[in-house]
Amino acid sequence: MGKSDFKEKLVVIGFFVGIFLPVRMLFVEYVSDHWLGSLGLISGLGFLFLILVKKQKLGTIGKIFEKNTQKMVFGKTAKLVIGLSLISLLYFGSSMMFIDRGDSLYSEDKTLFHDAIIKDNNLDSVTPNNLQNIQVVYDSQNRLVSTFDYAFSITYAIMNDVSGGWLEHLYFVLFVEQIEILGFFVFYRLIHKKSTAKMSRFQILQTPN
Repeated sequence: MGKSDFKEKLVVIGFFVGIFLPVRMLFVEYVSDHWLGSLGLISGLGFLFLILVKKQKLGTIGKIFEKNTQKMVFGKTAKLVIGLSLISLLYFGSSMMFIDRGDSLYSEDKTLFHDAIIKDNNLDSVTPNNLQNIQVVYDSQNRLVSTFDYAFSITYAIMNDVSGGWLEHLYFVLFVEQIEILGFFVFYRLIHKKSTAKMSRFQILQTPN
């Protein structure tokens, strides 16, 4: 990769991170935290931007964006980006699930651990005798999975509480962004395929018999 290609990629990444991420976080924080509203707003802006690029309405930034997008969507990095997006979807989705389970199914034990770690700085106060939700683990047919779920749910829920709810908020934003990345790949391939087909038909019509 040359220096010019690297700079162009930084311009594209900086453009989207600098505009779309703050817009989404402000929307979720002050307008609506429903994922469909957030997805609809930013996806609409993103697809509008993509259409303007294809119609060559955005000048230099549009040309840089289209050049790098074609490399990313149709090049070797496409599989890497899609794979990372799927892994990120799994991670952020499961993390939000753990936070929700820690705040609901294991809420009593989460409070005990939270107070022992944050307030008292003494984990000795937490014993199996005063843990109320750990019985779920004991009653489970798969003790290993239940232990994993119990530990991660409480841990993530405490981390979210310490962050004032911003951890779940951030995971939500990043989760929806991964959906948009995958949708963007599909949408860009479709419009590129249509524009290529139109160009081929035009060339056929222009070819003398």
